[in-house]
Amino acid sequence: MIISGKQIQSVVKTYAEMNKATKNKTEQTEFKTVQKQDEVILSSGAQEFGQILQGLKDVSDVREDKVKELSGRVDDGTYYVDANDIADKMIGRTLVDSLK
Repeated sequence: MIISGKQIQSVVKTYAEMNKATKNKTEQTEFKTVQKQDEVILSSGAQEFGQILQGLKDVSDVREDKVKELSGRVDDGTYYVDANDIADKMIGRTLVDSLK
């Protein structure tokens, strides 16, 4: 089979036309595509919960007054914890954990 120059030019011309048509179609599709922003709408209850949660985050986890008092008692040597109180707490915690 002999391939002539005219056949090659015909194939190249057809390829170029198809490529151009595909490119135009892609460009038209790009112009038609509209991107919408995602949107979240919270109920009034959720908004109120968020405000309460933010308020709780602003509250310190450390009770400064209690820490100061206990630190002073430890430094003075007047801090005392009854061994029976510690044992009661340990046993109580063990009982609660075993119920879970």
